[in-house]
Amino acid sequence: MIYQNGATIAPGIARLYAGLKHRLAARRVKAAAICAIVIANVAISTFGAAAAAAAGACDAGPWTAIETASVADARTIVLGDGRAVRLAGLESLAALARDAKTADAMDALLAGHLAQWLAAKPLAIRVLPGKPDRHGRLAALLMIGDDLLHEHLLSAGLAVFMPASFPGDAPGDATGGAADAPGGEAAGDGCARRLLALEAAARLARRGGWSEPGITVAAARPDAPSSQFGHFVIFQGIVRSVGTRRERTYIDFGSQWRNDVTVEIAANRRRYFGGEAALEDFAGKSVRVRGFLQEKAGPMVPVRHPAQIEVLPGTEPR
Repeated sequence: MIYQNGATIAPGIARLYAGLKHRLAARRVKAAAICAIVIANVAISTFGAAAAAAAGACDAGPWTAIETASVADARTIVLGDGRAVRLAGLESLAALARDAKTADAMDALLAGHLAQWLAAKPLAIRVLPGKPDRHGRLAALLMIGDDLLHEHLLSAGLAVFMPASFPGDAPGDATGGAADAPGGEAAGDGCARRLLALEAAARLARRGGWSEPGITVAAARPDAPSSQFGHFVIFQGIVRSVGTRRERTYIDFGSQWRNDVTVEIAANRRRYFGGEAALEDFAGKSVRVRGFLQEKAGPMVPVRHPAQIEVLPGTEPR
């Protein structure tokens, strides 16, 4: 006789019971495996769809074919009809250089590669709405064959992405897309994420100008970016606190807000970041910030566009 939970069971019944347990266990393992495969497939499918959507956003038109384009300097492209354009949302890595020699080298590197790529055919352009800048240049996107020129430059480590002048990443601004709305996503937002990822990959691999010791992402300390007041900077660190006031939200990277690096977001821009609660969720997270550095009781970067703040992987709110 065999005992099971204090009761006696005949040997035949015991064998039957053991067989049932074995088959049930096997079915549970098989069911778990099927669930894992389904979940993995859904995740891969979702990731692939997101990547495809981001790539599609970068290619969104309308596009106009152009015959010729030449390089006047690292920031100016002259079309065959005489119009001058600049690549929207892109800046030479000279923007991050700490000295004139490095800055000149970065500009020369970018101009040289631009000239090579613009010699390729076919070319197409999308001129963005808005007035020319103070140099008479219109903001534009350029396609070389089926590829966005922005992607070439960022992947090669020849340029840095500046969301403030990119279409769709300035909700409520003149360059914003039709989908610009609180809680919504403009056509350019997916593309902005793709371009940021390409820039990050080039930086990690130290391609192009990222191999220069003077071209770096600063730490979020008062002494790190302070020499760049008035210039474009990229810095990263862990958010110490987030303070919301009536007119502004402040993201602080140190305990002494009067001296430490701070990000400032105007009250009328909060909704484009998801509102006050979403901004407060930055606390405790490691983030990368880009923008123009000002001196307001310490280093401060005013931020208008969600793409100017990247949450880095592996961090959770406190």
